[in-house]
This record gives sequence, structure tokens and C-alpha cells, in this order.
Amino acid sequence: MGVELGGCAKCSKYLLIVFNLLFFLVGVALLAVGIYVIVQPYQLEILEILDNPLIQNSAYLIIALGSFILVVAFLGCCGACMNSKCLLVIYFIIILIIFIAQLVGCALVLAFRSQVDTFVTDSLSSTMETYMGEGANDTVSTAWNAMQIFLECCGTNGYEDWADSNWVNDTSPMITVDGNSYAQTYPATCCVFVDKYTIITGAEWPTPVNISSCMGIQGALSNDTLNTQGCYSAFQDFVSSQIYYVGGVGLGLIIFELLSMAFAIILCRGISKGEDVV
Repeated sequence: MGVELGGCAKCSKYLLIVFNLLFFLVGVALLAVGIYVIVQPYQLEILEILDNPLIQNSAYLIIALGSFILVVAFLGCCGACMNSKCLLVIYFIIILIIFIAQLVGCALVLAFRSQVDTFVTDSLSSTMETYMGEGANDTVSTAWNAMQIFLECCGTNGYEDWADSNWVNDTSPMITVDGNSYAQTYPATCCVFVDKYTIITGAEWPTPVNISSCMGIQGALSNDTLNTQGCYSAFQDFVSSQIYYVGGVGLGLIIFELLSMAFAIILCRGISKGEDVV
């Protein structure tokens, strides 16, 4: 025998199931994103520049979050399908904790925004000192090369930053163009490339639009061949370009969480009333 639910409780039950099926798909999507970042090492290695274990392991955190969402969504679906007050209460508490954590997280980001900016610039500047060149395979060098290519930037605040780096001052790097060697004051990965999404393996790089112009060998430096914007500024621009998407997702999550908690409460009340046992 089961409990016959009233119209409002029954509607909440089906909506809760639908919501959690969608939530389940979000978990699957996060798992896919996390796995994709891991199998595309150059995207993950860019994060290695930021000297923070939490950021460096972001792909694994995304996978963990995706797995957690799958469990919560499964719990919500089971609670609704089985008319289980116990499962629904646990589900409600978990969603409430997530909701509060989101609000606290947003408040912390707003409160410590200047500290975050300082942390990013300090991390970029400090890792520049351990950069070893375009052909180096160490984590920092690979990350800087990938970041400068994909974000179309150069140095922390601009290509001039490299002139004071240990790489330039201690190793006196040279680049060969048309059989002639020229001194470098910034990496060739600062150049504008024909296709920046070319797969990078070892010392093989995408093709520069004009390497001679980029390195100042032929004619004046130009934004058409050299990325003059600093990587910190480029990173800010990238975040700003995604802010509406992030805001939309955040707002959607808040609405989802509030409705899910409301539906769980309504369903629990309907079950408690035990409106006519079948």
C-alpha cells in the first residue's frame, strides 16, 4: 500500500523528479568537462602558473563536484519516486547547505577581490622567473607558452616584462630566422599565430603570422604580429567576457535550489498528511 498524494504534493513530486533529472545531466556535464581538461594537458598546465593547490587541481575538483551532484540528484529522484520522507529531508538539508555555501562563496569573492587580483599578479610575476624557454618541457614553461598562445598575451603586464626576466638576462636566448640568429627579449609564443588551436607537442608550435616582424627583426613592432597585451589583463578580459554566462548559470542554480527545496517540503507535508491510504 502507498500514500495517495493531494494534487499539490503530486505536482511537486513530478517536478522534483524532472528537476533532479536535469541536475543529473549537469553532473554528467561537469564530469565530462573535468575529464576533458585532464586529457588536454596544456589547458590544465596553464593553471599550474597560479601557485595554489586548489587551483592547480581544479579539474579533479570539477570531477568530484560532478560526482557529488550525481549522488544528490539520485537521492532526490529516489526520495520523490519512493515518497520517502527520510530521503527527502536529507536531500533538502544537502541542497540548503549548497545554497548557503554559494552565498558565502560569492560574499568572500566580493570581499577579497583585491587580494585575489594581487595573488594572480604575484603568481604570474614569480613564475616568470623560472621560465626556461619555448622548447622547455617543465610545467611552468609549458604553462606560460600555452597561456600566451591561447590568451593571446605576453608577460604579466606586457611584453616588456620579459626583458627583466632571468630567462633573458641569464641565458641570452637566441632565435633563428631564415638561417640567421637574433637575440630575444621575449618568447616567440608572444607572437600572433595563424591558428592558435594547433595541437602543441614538444617543440612544435603553431605558425606565427610573421616571425620577423613579431621579434622586431623586420620593421616596427605591430599588434598584427605581436601580442602586446599582458596576460593578467587578458585573463581579466576573458573572465569579463564569460561573466554573463557565469551569472546566468549562478542565477539558474539559485532558482533551481529554491524550487527544489520548496517541492521537497510540499511533498514531505503531503506524505505526512497521509491523505487516504490506497
